[in-house]
Amino acid sequence: MFKVIHVWFVTLIALCFSHAALAQQSEENEADAQYVAQQYVSDVTSLVCPFKNDIDYEPERVRCGFITVPENREAQDSRLIRVAFTHIVAQARIEDEDAADEEEPLVVREDPVVYLTGGPGAGMEFYVGRFLEHDLTKTRDVYILNQRGIGDSEELCRYYSSTARENVVVGTFEEQQQESAQRMQACFETASARGVDLRGYNTVENAKDVRALRLALGFENWNVWGISYGSHLGQMLVNVDPEGIRALVLDAIVPNDLVDLMRLHRWIARNHRLIFDECERQGASICDGLEEAFYAAGDALLEEPLVVDALDKEIFPSGEVLVSPMLVAFAPFAMMYEQDGYPALPAVMRSLVDMVEGRDEQVFQGLVSGADVFSGISEGMGSAIRCNDGYMAAEASVAAEDLQEDFGFSQGAFSVASSQLMADTCVAAGLAPLARDDYQLIETDIPTLIVNGDWDPITPPPLAKRIAPGFRAGKLIIVPYAGHGPTRSMPECATQVMTDFFDDPTQNLDDLDTSCLEEGATPPEFLDFLQTHMPLKFAAMAAEDPKKLALPALSAATPVFVSLIGLIMICWGALTRRFSSSTLVDTSVGPASPRVASAVSAFLLLLGVGLIGGGISAAVEMEPISILAGFAPPAGLGALLVMLAGMMSVFAIWLTLKHHRETKIRRRSVIGFIIMALTTIIFTITMVMWNITPW
Repeated sequence: MFKVIHVWFVTLIALCFSHAALAQQSEENEADAQYVAQQYVSDVTSLVCPFKNDIDYEPERVRCGFITVPENREAQDSRLIRVAFTHIVAQARIEDEDAADEEEPLVVREDPVVYLTGGPGAGMEFYVGRFLEHDLTKTRDVYILNQRGIGDSEELCRYYSSTARENVVVGTFEEQQQESAQRMQACFETASARGVDLRGYNTVENAKDVRALRLALGFENWNVWGISYGSHLGQMLVNVDPEGIRALVLDAIVPNDLVDLMRLHRWIARNHRLIFDECERQGASICDGLEEAFYAAGDALLEEPLVVDALDKEIFPSGEVLVSPMLVAFAPFAMMYEQDGYPALPAVMRSLVDMVEGRDEQVFQGLVSGADVFSGISEGMGSAIRCNDGYMAAEASVAAEDLQEDFGFSQGAFSVASSQLMADTCVAAGLAPLARDDYQLIETDIPTLIVNGDWDPITPPPLAKRIAPGFRAGKLIIVPYAGHGPTRSMPECATQVMTDFFDDPTQNLDDLDTSCLEEGATPPEFLDFLQTHMPLKFAAMAAEDPKKLALPALSAATPVFVSLIGLIMICWGALTRRFSSSTLVDTSVGPASPRVASAVSAFLLLLGVGLIGGGISAAVEMEPISILAGFAPPAGLGALLVMLAGMMSVFAIWLTLKHHRETKIRRRSVIGFIIMALTTIIFTITMVMWNITPW
């Protein structure tokens, strides 16, 4: 009996040790697998640039490729995904026939720059087009990594907003928020069902992708440049790959711990205050009474939401679309990203006031028909990042407090319930915020420039000032009057500063010449636009039926064409008579003749139309959104000249008939003068009907 018990006991002990050994072996295997995933470095595969047909570039200047990386380096047996990148070759590397003519030939710098894109979820295509013109790429190679889950980096939810449009709710703002949460949940469910590990979409993994690209390219280190979400990614890279960072430029700061970032009401109120204070400083007439009217219009749209008939039934199957109650608040917000559009800010705000007061359905139809409901941002990837990183949770945690701050409007841009709903949807999908160990303010000795536009609407200077103390070898630069990302939007100045910095990152940064950034962008000169809503009405007509634009186009083009031909013929006739040997006297010629009146009328019309066209071009070039306000100067002068042309045409008809009775002007001349005058009068009346007038 004792022998049996002894055998049983020994066997039991052996089994226990065997189980412990197996468990230990399993843990070691899992640790080994995670180590392999963490250290995995792929080869670089060249790729025909996916934006080949969208961006004009030379193949020797722009190259593309991809690397493969683990989707979730924290998970055992994580699948591999492809992450695309673009390489913009320094212009100085490419033989240029004009290089010998330059006073100072370009000198190639061998230390490259990696640019960290924004969003989260912004694709690399937008940046490639811009950086081909950025002076920094003249002397340094720039690499742009397309973040995981975006476009050609294996899009997370390719049809995020274009699917299930029948579920889009045309109701209250809160109902729209509920639909947004449902759409995000649907994205997460479908992605998970096809094997996507959503926990792998976070800023820590993105930073490890940047490190993987550096290693795959064979660089010991490189210069890092990040704007907006890219600044968050840059800070995370300090945690993940400090030895790979030679020098660091962070712009439009998103703090690594996300604290205060999501205080939307505070920052929007700050934006409006900047505009109104600048209005007061300039004493601009366009700003008279604007602040009170602006907030009243915003409240009116919040209190009485506007639903209009949808012109595109594919995008809005219900046949109706809710005009965003926050239209008034967010239009200036969107315009403040780029300082080029600042001169139009008060004019757009004034136009929004007029829109809300007039409540012309066609105007709002044109507005919503032009809305890009499917933006270039990867919404699925952006949502996963915001969940995993804790953006959604951060907004929910401060929503109630944020709503108590002075927003300028009687209601907020969101509700506490809607913010909490989005955060709860993240948790329900298994995307609760990651542990906060990696999401702390950075402390480092890496040489760093921290840059922020003073007029940045979404990541304002207080956020930059918050992270600056942790960068012990850093320098903080607040750029007056600059918007979101002055190192990108002020290329000539920023290139000089960044080139000097990258050339010698270890220098005393107090000695670095950053004066052009510290002086700031040019203060905006607020412009008094020629206010008209006709561009929006034309947009509505085009969305409903493009053929409806035929009559307006004909009524505008015909008088211009007739005036141009008539003016050419009058001038040609005057020249031929001037050099003719005939002694016959044309009695229709004189200081008050119909020929002179017709020529003056045609000239005024053509000059006026040209100035209006210049105003349209200036508005679009300044900022496409500014077309909401109408046309920029000199369109107002152009409209005045058109009105004068109409009055001169009436005078030309009277003169023509008077001279015809007295001196019998040739019939073809009479017909020509009258046709020119009548088409000009019709054009003038059309302009009045379209409300394109100087008053």
